[in-house]
Amino acid sequence: MLRAFWTAILLAGLAAPARAEIFLLDQGGSIEGELLNPHESPRKTYVIKTADGATVTLNRAQVKQVVRRRPNEEQYEQIRPRYPDTVEGQFALAEWCRQNNLPAQRRVHLERVIELDPNHVRARHGLGYSQVGGRWVTQKEAMKEQGLEWYKGRYRTRQEIELLEERQRQEAAEKEWMQKISRWESWLGTDKTAAAREALDSIRDPAAVKGLVQAMRSNPNPNVRLLFVAALGRIGTQEAQKALATFAIEDPVEEVRLSCLDILKVQKNPAAVDFFVGYLRHKDNRLVNRAGVALGQMGDPSAIGPLIDALITTHKYKIQTRPPGQTTSSFGVGPGGAPGPAGLSIGGGGPRIVTEHVQNRAVLDALSTLTGVNYGFDVRAWRAWYTAQRKREAAAFGAN
Repeated sequence: MLRAFWTAILLAGLAAPARAEIFLLDQGGSIEGELLNPHESPRKTYVIKTADGATVTLNRAQVKQVVRRRPNEEQYEQIRPRYPDTVEGQFALAEWCRQNNLPAQRRVHLERVIELDPNHVRARHGLGYSQVGGRWVTQKEAMKEQGLEWYKGRYRTRQEIELLEERQRQEAAEKEWMQKISRWESWLGTDKTAAAREALDSIRDPAAVKGLVQAMRSNPNPNVRLLFVAALGRIGTQEAQKALATFAIEDPVEEVRLSCLDILKVQKNPAAVDFFVGYLRHKDNRLVNRAGVALGQMGDPSAIGPLIDALITTHKYKIQTRPPGQTTSSFGVGPGGAPGPAGLSIGGGGPRIVTEHVQNRAVLDALSTLTGVNYGFDVRAWRAWYTAQRKREAAAFGAN
């Protein structure tokens, strides 16, 4: 019986069906058939011969779009009526669709096969079914039973989907805040300055942090940056505090840096102290000293040990030397772009790397503030004091 079906397919393939198009109408609906005036130019009408032999003429304005079928789609429409509505007939037509790259049509006929024979193995497999515990289930059903759902290209748990959706909402909110902050920033210095300040003063949403950080980095006016610092302080989240700690070190204007520290002192976040301690090891000596200022302001005794280690730091910098035979007395370029030590340079012919041990005044000031004592830059004396102090604290703790 299958051989008869395939013979029918071959005979259908020998026929040359007329090319059919689908004419989508401007008012809704469609007409399918062969276009009898394909070469008319400019196009004024569509003369269409339908499948039942009728001829329909449409004005150009009546047709919204012409969808031309591929040859295999046309051939499918020609041979489809020749297949009986049986298991064998529908499966044979599904196979023809598979071989001719018509997946949507193939699925229709495979679904009809399992309506007629629910246990047809090849049709079930073609539709993505597998047997689980004696039941036919699709991959989607099997995954759902495991608590997984198809989402953005793969199966995921409900918790993962909720996290992704929350992230999308967060990103959308952050983008909206960036646009608002940029708009209010542009109002400053215009007749809308008062409205801009009022809007910036009203910010409390954690989603605004990213927009405020972006504005802090791009605005050259320190007075405007102070408005953004105040907004970050009002938000008060971990992310906002991290931004304030960053600008307490990196902002070029001391007033802005100290304003960040004023807020962080009140909020007393240990993570900010750890952040500043990390900067004590920075290769830029300016930032080492700014970290010292910050730690002195924060007043956290856990910073005493790292501050002692940073009293004197070692930095490398580059100095330019004159060509052989020339002499010059000049300053090199020190850590962070600061002038290096003065000296006489003779000959050399190229840059030279110099190592310098730097005494960090701001670090010493922070130590004196936190401890109430001052051993200057005598690191050995500081360490001896600190060891003795910790032993006293341990003894007192044990006694209690």
